[in-house]
Amino acid sequence: MVRWLAVFLLFPVLASAQEGFQLPSGNIHCMTFEGSIRCDVLQSTYPRPPRPLGCDLEYGDAVEVAPSGAARLVCHGDTVADPALPVLGYGRAWRGRGMSCTASQAGLRCVNAEGRGFELSRARMLVF
Repeated sequence: MVRWLAVFLLFPVLASAQEGFQLPSGNIHCMTFEGSIRCDVLQSTYPRPPRPLGCDLEYGDAVEVAPSGAARLVCHGDTVADPALPVLGYGRAWRGRGMSCTASQAGLRCVNAEGRGFELSRARMLVF
């Protein structure tokens, strides 16, 4: 009984870990984690923001937003980039868990139900 309970409790976490996409350029990849969506840009030309105190890892190339609250830049030692992720075509939208993302040739825009989120492209990162 305990074994089945563990399987049922873990399944939603494992299933949500598989949700994600990449843009057709392959430069922006996104994955959902713990109710948030995180997106990484692999190559950028915008000036990176200063790394905050306490962040000894990568900073300025990953951003996330949850179903409520402000988006934030992520201090990270990993990446969500995965060439096996499905492609979200330009002009298409992804929706899930109180958030939506829209892909265009200009980049990616993700927002939550409160209208807070981010825009991400090779040329800029805007958090609002």
